[in-house]
Amino acid sequence: MTRLLGLTVAITGSRRASELAHLIANFGGVPYVAPTVGIDVQEELGPQVDGLVQRIVGGECDYAVFMTGPGVYLLMAQAEKLAVQREVVDRLNCLSVVARSQKPQKVLEKYGVRVSLVPSDNTAEGIAAEMGKLDLQGKRVAVLWHGAPAAILRQELERRGADVFEAQAYHYSPELERSGAEVLGALGFQYVAPEHRKVLQLIHDVLERKIHIVTFTSPPSARNLFQMAEEHGLHAELCRQMDANVLVVAVGPPTRRAIEEHGVSVDVMPAVYKLGPMVRVIADYFALPLPSQKKRFLAGTAPGKEGDGRG
Repeated sequence: MTRLLGLTVAITGSRRASELAHLIANFGGVPYVAPTVGIDVQEELGPQVDGLVQRIVGGECDYAVFMTGPGVYLLMAQAEKLAVQREVVDRLNCLSVVARSQKPQKVLEKYGVRVSLVPSDNTAEGIAAEMGKLDLQGKRVAVLWHGAPAAILRQELERRGADVFEAQAYHYSPELERSGAEVLGALGFQYVAPEHRKVLQLIHDVLERKIHIVTFTSPPSARNLFQMAEEHGLHAELCRQMDANVLVVAVGPPTRRAIEEHGVSVDVMPAVYKLGPMVRVIADYFALPLPSQKKRFLAGTAPGKEGDGRG
């Protein structure tokens, strides 16, 4: 598999950076790892997690939606501190549990929790669409978010008559705080921690046309990159360069929207919002040259050069 033909592919995610780098290398690309996002577990979010634990133990939920593996881990860790972890597991097994993707599903199952639904579309909109097929009138739905809650899920569930309780276990951060690193390590993630120096170097390398492709695997990974560029007076130049000369890749619709907020067009997005399909669709982009493509690179040339074959 050599369809990426030595093109340099920037990786802005942290948790699965090593896995994504391996996939890119398998397709003949050159991985450039510069994570822009970490997680920060803050004390201020403790009451939200405690409140969710109490609601579950008290039988005040009909559905529980888990958006993230680290969130499940933090919920269970707090339940253990309160000496009610067994009760939490037992109660969850008496109601309908929704996992956003296989990642929270695996952590839930590790604790002995049965998962009723894993939507094929693992966005907030996809979860709302799947749950919209259920009778939610008067039902109590608890949602444990990842680091960036999206109002659309609550709005859609409430529109269908549900009573929604939301909690958040951590924040996304431009750095990986020690507490966040401990959580990711406990879950077995071979993460690469964000570093200010690496991200700033990525920005400069994009401006110098050393990067052919930039991948974004979450909305915060995009927002943090643009935020750092803005802090260094490079935002407008970075956006222009990415829009003109870099293949911009988003893993799914929420990430795409976060990129487009900055006026940068997304060139590639997989139909299945996962890492493997994302890398395959990048490779397919170069394997199937189309006149309508915004950017097309010839093997061995830097993007944006004269005669680079762009249509």
